[in-house]
Amino acid sequence: MRKRILFYLLYAVSFIILIQFGITYILKLKLLTSKTYNPYPSWTFKIALSVLIGLILGLPEFIRRYKKPGKWRIQWERLLIVGLPALFFTFSHFIYFSSLGKYLSLILKPWVFESHGVIISGILLGYTIIISIDKKGE
Repeated sequence: MRKRILFYLLYAVSFIILIQFGITYILKLKLLTSKTYNPYPSWTFKIALSVLIGLILGLPEFIRRYKKPGKWRIQWERLLIVGLPALFFTFSHFIYFSSLGKYLSLILKPWVFESHGVIISGILLGYTIIISIDKKGE
C-alpha cells in the first residue's frame, strides 16, 4: 500500500516538474522565434514534450503489463487506427509548410493556426505508443 502511494506521489511530482520545465522552455523558445523568425525549434520541442507527456501518462499501465507473465507483442491495430492519425496531426505544422502542404491545406489549416490540437495529438500519440506494447499470456 505504501509502495503504491509513494509511486503515485513520485509520479505526480515528476509530472508537474516536467510540465513546469516544458512551459518555461517553450516561453524561451517563443522569444527566440520572435528574434530569429525560425519556428522550427519551438515546434520540435512542443512535439517532443507532448509525446513525452503521453508516454508518461501511459507509464503506470506499462509497468503493470511489464509485471505480467507472457510474451511481448505490439497491438498494430491500435497503432494504425489511433496512432497514425495522431502522428499526422502532431506533425501538421511541418507538413503544412512542406511541399505537401498545398494539397492538404484544407485539412491542416485549423491545426496549424491553433496549436492546442497539435499538443493534444502529441499526447495521444505518446499514450498510444506506450499502451500498444502489451504482453500476451502464455
